[in-house]
Amino acid sequence: MKRVHGYRSLLITCFILLSAWLLGACSQSPENGPSFVNIGDFSIKKLPENCNEIRDGAGRILALVPRGQKPPKGYEKNQIIEIPVRRIVAYSGFNIGMLKALGAIDTLVGVTHKKDYWTIDEVVKGMDTGKIAYIGETNAIDFEKLKTIEPDLILTWDACAISMINELDIPGVITTTGEAMDLDTRMRFAQFLALFFNREKQADEYVAKVQNAITSVRDCVFDSDVRPKVIWGDIYEKRVLVEPGNSWAAEIIELAGGDYLFNDIAGAS
Repeated sequence: MKRVHGYRSLLITCFILLSAWLLGACSQSPENGPSFVNIGDFSIKKLPENCNEIRDGAGRILALVPRGQKPPKGYEKNQIIEIPVRRIVAYSGFNIGMLKALGAIDTLVGVTHKKDYWTIDEVVKGMDTGKIAYIGETNAIDFEKLKTIEPDLILTWDACAISMINELDIPGVITTTGEAMDLDTRMRFAQFLALFFNREKQADEYVAKVQNAITSVRDCVFDSDVRPKVIWGDIYEKRVLVEPGNSWAAEIIELAGGDYLFNDIAGAS
């Protein structure tokens, strides 16, 4: 038994040290920090004059440039995003949840889905007051309305919308990836998104908080002999979509002591 507990302590210690290393890699100052950071399929490359080159979930290269500053050479107009972003449209609840975690939800001016869909208080209140506009469903965006609310940036999972968005002279970022995000990428996405708002400190605090919660859950269930079988998915009228074994959802289930039924399947989320 002593040997088992020793092994358990060693694993948890390694888990915490690795997490601290990953967190520290993104939280150092621009002068001393790494020049290139990967967050799953997303990446951040530091450029001179406090600019950053980023790669979004579709592999598109964009440049984040402080407001009023001349953009670096080599980037087209639709690749330039001025920061901090002041007015943002977001397609998904995940992105809006991240904005809230970063303390930047006050920049939100447009969403897909009508008010009765949303459970985030700031979104409901913003739609009531007219601060946040409904721009249509994700498969039927009202691009004329989108143009009138003058966003600085659009966060979307729909790569097909980028060409139309760029025609409106609005930069867009793809926030999903071809393969499902693992747990590390899912939570550290906050550190990627933070660059758009100069909220790096808030992102580091959020990631540390989530990591501590994960460690606490793992500590509680580490020795459990009972592993209930679990499936995570969405049921539609004619189909069921499940999360693959390489997704953050599958990892959460395993860490919580569950036995994920599709753990042997990899793919998109």
